[in-house]
Amino acid sequence: MSFGIRNDEPAIEDALDRDKIALALANAVQICDTPLVVGLYGSWGSGKTSLMKLVQRHLDRTDNCVTVWFDAWQHQFDENPAVALLHTMVEEAGLGEEGRKLLYAIAGALGNAALKAMTLMSAATDFRKFEEKYEQERFLVREKQVRLRQHFEELLGKVTNNGEIRLVFFIDDLDRCVSEHILKTLEALKLFLNMKGCVYVLGVDREALERSIRHRYGDEDVSEAQYLDKIVQVPFTIPPVTADSTTGFVRSLLTPKLHDIAEDIVAGLGTNPRQIKRFVNSFILNDELAKQTFDSADYDAKILVALLVVQYQRPAFYKEIVDDRDVLLAPSDANAHLFADPAVLRLSGVIKGDPSGLDGYIHLSQVAGVRPTEFDVRVTQVGEFKINLVKVVREHNNISLKEAKDLVEAGPPILAGAGLSREAAEDLLEKVLGTGSRAELV
Repeated sequence: MSFGIRNDEPAIEDALDRDKIALALANAVQICDTPLVVGLYGSWGSGKTSLMKLVQRHLDRTDNCVTVWFDAWQHQFDENPAVALLHTMVEEAGLGEEGRKLLYAIAGALGNAALKAMTLMSAATDFRKFEEKYEQERFLVREKQVRLRQHFEELLGKVTNNGEIRLVFFIDDLDRCVSEHILKTLEALKLFLNMKGCVYVLGVDREALERSIRHRYGDEDVSEAQYLDKIVQVPFTIPPVTADSTTGFVRSLLTPKLHDIAEDIVAGLGTNPRQIKRFVNSFILNDELAKQTFDSADYDAKILVALLVVQYQRPAFYKEIVDDRDVLLAPSDANAHLFADPAVLRLSGVIKGDPSGLDGYIHLSQVAGVRPTEFDVRVTQVGEFKINLVKVVREHNNISLKEAKDLVEAGPPILAGAGLSREAAEDLLEKVLGTGSRAELV
């Protein structure tokens, strides 16, 4: 086992005790009816790609499945996602010149009128009505569509040995693409790639997909859930990693001498694998700098972890600490809730014992700290003008008045916005504070 700063590539080995989930999914893919689309839903950094890689590895060990890995983000500017997907299949399956000829025929049949009709499909029209309208308005394209279906079947038949072998596509990073490409890909799965013997596994953030649907069809009465249900037959939300599994994962990234800080990291950051990995990378660099800065007797890795946790999770309070260590001496009305955080309590204990005890750690955190790239806005106290807060929450999240009211009525902490850039989060924070409520960036 090697220790050190890790890159952000998907894990090759199962470090989060998810292989049982992967095996169950692999078994389901082998026995399900086809065609089928499976949605593996998970938020940023939850390990979607790593889990799909585990599923693919199980399937590659069988003799009845062929797998194809497709990175949608790398192809988001291709004219047609169906062609890009099949091109990847032709290359990975080694179909050679014969496969390329069929692919050229498919690309030609998908061009011009057929492609235009797909991308301009009305949101208010279901797929059956779309097909009827398509045939009425594009009668001359019908013959091409018949040939297109034949080309698809012939090409896929070469890979699957005419249906004897199952073809499984893993489509990754679709939620990183621009909205137009996301919806083109989803519609292609339904309209053109809906073939017997094929299974499509999408690793996506469902909320990101729903935002794309709202972005495109915001002025029309379209339900994001109903839209996705037309595409995805098997939704599967990746379960959170357990604290014990995450602690083991953190220890696998650290030298044995630092294993006692693993629980502190998990307690402070939660169980998101990518977030954990980025944090540990920053800690390792800070730890190496600390060894050069502190006398060995004066350095406590647990204090460094606590400060980095506060810097990452509570950036506004971290800035207050940097400016004035005395904010750690006693809670105020505005920050009393923060003192329930073990990391804050540890830092408070240091300052009470030595007012300058954090100076060296703060210097390190400013040089090589771990700063978040996404922020949440959390309401900690509802002010006098509750109805104004409901309005802000409703407008930001594009939800109904009842949904916004129920969210606010549930009481603090209220998640007014999540996964925002600093600029967007600060703008939302200003709006929330303008309602007389109290809130924070986290």
